[in-house]
This record gives sequence, structure tokens and C-alpha cells, in this order.
Amino acid sequence: MAPSDDHAPWGRSDTRNDLSGTVHGPSIQANTIRGDVYIGAAAWQSPPVPKQLLPCPRHFTNRSAGLRVLDRALARARSENASVLVSISGPPGVGKTSLALWWLHRHSENFADGQLYAALEGHRDDQPTSPGRVLPRFLQALGVHPDHVPADLAGQTAHFRTVTAGRRIAVLCDNALSAAQIRPLIPASAGSICVVTSRRHLRSLALDGAELVHLDPLDTDSAVELLGNLAGHDRVAADAAAARELVNSCGRFPLAVTLSAALLVTRPGWSLATAMPGPTAGSHLTEEDEETSMETRLDQVYTALPEPAARLYRRMSLHPGTEFDAGVPEAVAAVPPEIPAPVDQLATLVHASLLGTHRPGRYRFHDLIHEHARHRAEADDHPDLRELTVQRIIDHYLATANSADRVVYPQRRRPESEYLLPPREPRTFPDFATALAWLDDELGTLMAVQRLASAHGHDSAAWQIADALWGLFRYVRYPEDWITSYERGAAAARACGHRLGEARLRTGLGVALRDVGRYAEAHGALGWALVLRQEIGDRRGEALVLHNLGLLFLQRDELDQAGQWFRTALAIREEVADTRGTAREHSAIGEVESLLGHHDDALRHLTKAMDMIAGTADLSSEVPARRRLGQAYLRIGDRPAARTHLDAALGMLLDAGTVFDEGTIREILAEVAEQDADPASARDHYARAEEVYRKLGALPHAQRAAGHQRRLAPGAGPDAPRT
Repeated sequence: MAPSDDHAPWGRSDTRNDLSGTVHGPSIQANTIRGDVYIGAAAWQSPPVPKQLLPCPRHFTNRSAGLRVLDRALARARSENASVLVSISGPPGVGKTSLALWWLHRHSENFADGQLYAALEGHRDDQPTSPGRVLPRFLQALGVHPDHVPADLAGQTAHFRTVTAGRRIAVLCDNALSAAQIRPLIPASAGSICVVTSRRHLRSLALDGAELVHLDPLDTDSAVELLGNLAGHDRVAADAAAARELVNSCGRFPLAVTLSAALLVTRPGWSLATAMPGPTAGSHLTEEDEETSMETRLDQVYTALPEPAARLYRRMSLHPGTEFDAGVPEAVAAVPPEIPAPVDQLATLVHASLLGTHRPGRYRFHDLIHEHARHRAEADDHPDLRELTVQRIIDHYLATANSADRVVYPQRRRPESEYLLPPREPRTFPDFATALAWLDDELGTLMAVQRLASAHGHDSAAWQIADALWGLFRYVRYPEDWITSYERGAAAARACGHRLGEARLRTGLGVALRDVGRYAEAHGALGWALVLRQEIGDRRGEALVLHNLGLLFLQRDELDQAGQWFRTALAIREEVADTRGTAREHSAIGEVESLLGHHDDALRHLTKAMDMIAGTADLSSEVPARRRLGQAYLRIGDRPAARTHLDAALGMLLDAGTVFDEGTIREILAEVAEQDADPASARDHYARAEEVYRKLGALPHAQRAAGHQRRLAPGAGPDAPRT
């Protein structure tokens, strides 16, 4: 609803709050802030400078030509005052990521404003990681509050360039499938670098100015040097001829040489000849020979494993991602026949270089080794055992996600959980921050587990996994994953006939679609949810859907329809004695009436809401209600009353950390000060609002607040531009 003489948002007919330029995704403007916007339950702390790179490889060898290309790119970034792009291609196991990490760690001081890492999973042709999943994480790591990450890829890309302007950062895009994955992730800031690794020749990146590096296997001398670095130079020098035959039998691939070295380290009585998997493959291998050499080496290492470790290796191959924590192997080890001491078996796999560990309790498969383990499971394990293992993996993640979600969003009603194989002792979380961090860290895996559940026909688990992500998506916005998981979950709930589950997910889907401005689709999802709630007799759920429909129409400035939805919801809330919900509806109706200029009705509803909320310690309801009351009083010209409620709301936020509502309330208080002819106080409120918005990465809001400060600066004059 555009400001007018009758319905100026803050009670002043000339108040303007326009955004110039292109805005991608929804933009909440303080002058017209409406609905249930509030971030009090998750105070935002600006994160430290991101240092996301995996650890530097300990025994990196040679690659002088590739290092020279990277050095040259950095020199060009400095001399041309530009960002640069380097693409490293080569077959799996050849050391692409090791080259990138070695160089980036050596030059980390050149990228003091941040080092970002994205695993793009290009080896999964059907499910590579999209830039729309990566950019929200990059932006949040750089200090942008989740609520101010644009919803669409174009907006995220533009915001990434804005946020990184003036910062020297490094971005490692690991295991890319295509150039299209990369382009939105390239920082535009001078002195920055984006390094890409891929199995494919991404030659089209040359059009973006990329330096192209292709890695072949090591030369024989370098491969022998790597073997000596890992297995001991004295041992290698004692039989130099056998060492050369051994590395050539590995195809001179760093990964295969590392596996051979691990065999020798764990078997000190072996000679180098004993570690040979068969006749030497020679020094010149075809691509087919290279693949055979790697497979042969992996088979040799696998065959040498103790039987319990080999069984765990096969079972973990069924995990849908390459990274996992120690809880997953413990869960799959419990599938009969049980695997004893899974922690010890993990250590064996690490010592054999079949698993990596870059921080305590976290394990990682190289994607090539993951594929080998899966092939061994298909060959060596009965299909029934593999299916039970998959079920155990799914239920482990579902139970852990449920446990975390209950801590993140404890006030939410939930249906009883259903498991195929109920976990013995689900993980618990001591506090909000720990639970939210687990959900955030594991989101990519949880999405993959949901796909796994759908692929295996476990529809009940698929919809429950989506439902368990509600708290994460409300506090840490990942719109692409939210919409995708809820669409898949709703379809799964429908397939297994769980109508309440479908209703819950279609409600959440409507909220997600509304938040990204896809209003017609949001209306359809919420309408479907409303029918389901009515059919199953879920009156509280019906009121929730009606409230969200009201918010949808409020966001679209269709105030009369919004009011109708809120009133219908109010009747149901009162019918089922939902006190908190009743207060929310009175508050929402009061806001609508105030915007329509029905001031007496507005104050009656808002006051009633406050009477019901006051003293309940429910800040997520009281702060918005007081803010709405303050705005309503300001619209009718009662500035003292407006200030009383706004100051009270602001006081409630003092212990909440940096939250968006503080900026909003300070802007309204600045408007009150302006109407009181107190420009100094107004400037102070605008300055504090700007500070809040900048901490949250809400740059358009910060720029608006800064514009108001310039307008009110001494000597600015009456013709200073309004913001």
C-alpha cells in the first residue's frame, strides 16, 4: 500500500521509503514493516573472518608448473588491480585439490579478508551442488544476516559482489561439474582469486579470463619422492628399482601412491615388491589403464584390511555424502551382524588412507574411494544387509534432526516420530546454538538423506526429515533448500497417506514461497494446506494456515483481505482456547486497522493483544505488538504514547544481541524525534539503526538510514534529498 494522506505509514503524509534500482527477492522496508518480523530468538553475532579451507596437505610433492600458473595469476591480480580465476582440471586422484590447498595456504596472508570453500560434488552428475545453495552460506560467513540474503540467484550473486567489494578473499570451488556452477561464486573485488578444481576441462571459463591448468599423473621421480615422504626415504632408497616399479604400477597418481605408502607403513615387514599389486603398468598409461591401476590399488588396500574394518568400509559406502561424523558409523555398525569397536575400525580406515579426517570426530571419503567402497558393498554384501544399513543411516539422521529441532524450536507442536529402525540412543543437544549449528552443518547431508529415503521408498522418513528442518529454515534462511525439501517432503507424505504431515509441509512450503515473493504459488500451497487441515479436523492447524494467508495478503498490501483472514483465524483461536494465538491475531488485526486508518479499532485490538501478552516473557509476541502500538499511535499523532511503547520494545531487545527489529524501532523513534523538531536525537537513532543493519548485512536498509543522517546533518538545507 503506497503512502497517502490518509494512510501514511508513520502518520506523516510525506514519509517516503522507496528503493531505487533493482531489488532481487523480498525487501522489508522499515517505514512499512508489517507482519511477524522478529529475530529475537536467535540473536545474530557477526561471524569471524571465514577460514573455511580444508587443512593443507602434509606431503605435497612437485607440481611446479601448476604452482607457477597460480603465482602468475596472483601477480596479475596485484598488477591489474583485479580478481583472477584459475581452473585446475585432471582425472580423479591426480591431486587437483591438494595443489589448490597447498598454494592457497602458502598465500593465505594475501587473502586476509576471508578464505571460502565450496564442495560442488561434480562427480554426482545428477545432483551437483548449485550456486544457489552455496551463496547463502558464503554471504552469512561474510557477515550477512540470514534474513537479508536475497532469495533468488541473481540477487545473491549481486549481493555477494557488493559484500566482497574492497575485500581480498580467496574462493576454492572444489570438484565442479560446469562453468555455470562457478560464475556466480567468483568475487569481483581487486586482489581476490577463485580457484576451481574439476574432473572436466572447463574451457569456457577462459572466456571469463581464467588461467587453465591440466594435471597429469606425477613424473616417476616425483612419485618416488612422494612415496619416500610417506613410507620413509631410507626404505625407498634401499630398493630404488622396486620403488619405481611400485609407483608406476600406481599410475603415478598421488592418491594411489598414498594408499601404497599406507600399506607399507602399517606393515613394516613388507618389502616394496610385496606391495606391488601385480605386473608394472609401465610409465605410459592410457586413460583406461589409469582407471584400472587405481582400482587395482584400492582393491589391494581393501583386501589387506581386517575383516571388521572392511565391513565398516562397505557399509559406510551407502552414506549419501562423502563427509560424516562418528555417530553414523556407530549407527551402521549396530546392524546385525554387528561390527565391534567402530571407533577402532574408523582409525584403521584412516591409517589405510581410505578415510581422511580434517577435524576431530569428522571423516571424509575421497569421492573416488567412496565409489570403490560402494562397488565392494554391491559385490560383497547381501542386498538385504545393504537395505538395512540404508534404513539405519536414514533413521540415524532423522532422529538426530528431530532432537536438534526440538531444541531450536521447542514451542512447535509435533506428531509422534515414526522410525523403521528406532535408534538406540539418539544424540541430544545442550543448547540452542549447538543444535542449530548441527542442523546448519549437516543440511547438505540431510538433503541427500531425504533423497535417499525417497529413492528407497521410505516416504515416511522423507517427509519427517523435511519437517525436522523447520527451525533451521526459520532462523537460517536457505530458500532453495527449504522449497526443494518441502516439495519433496509434501509429495512423500501424500504418497504414504500421512495427511497431517502433508498439511504441515504444505503450510511451511507456503511460508517459504511467500518469503521469496512467489505469491501465487504460496497462495496455492497454503490453500491446499487449509483444505487438508479442515479435512482432518485440525482446528489449531487451520488457524495457523489462515494466519499465514493473512500475512501473505498483508505483504501484498491487500489489507481488507488480510483482515478477513486474520479475523477468521481469531475465531478459531478463541474456540480452541489458544491464548498465545489469540493475542497474535488481535495484534495482526490491529495493524491492518491502523494501516486502513481505523484508529479506534486498531488501538482496541492492539491493546487487547498487549493485555494478553504482557508478563508472559514471550518477547517474540510482545516486541512486535509494542512496535505496532507505537506505529498506530504515531499515525494518529500521539507521539508521547508512541514513544512510550517504542522505548519499551527497544528496552526488551537490550539483551537480545543484534536483531533486525532494533533497527526498525530506532528508525520509527527517529521519525518521532523529527516530528518533535529534535534532529540531533533523530540522527542518533538513524546512526544506531545503520549500525544494526550493517552488522546484519542489510545493506539497503543501512544505506537508507545513512541517507536520513545526511539529510538531517547541520547545514544540509531544506532541499537535501530524502531517502
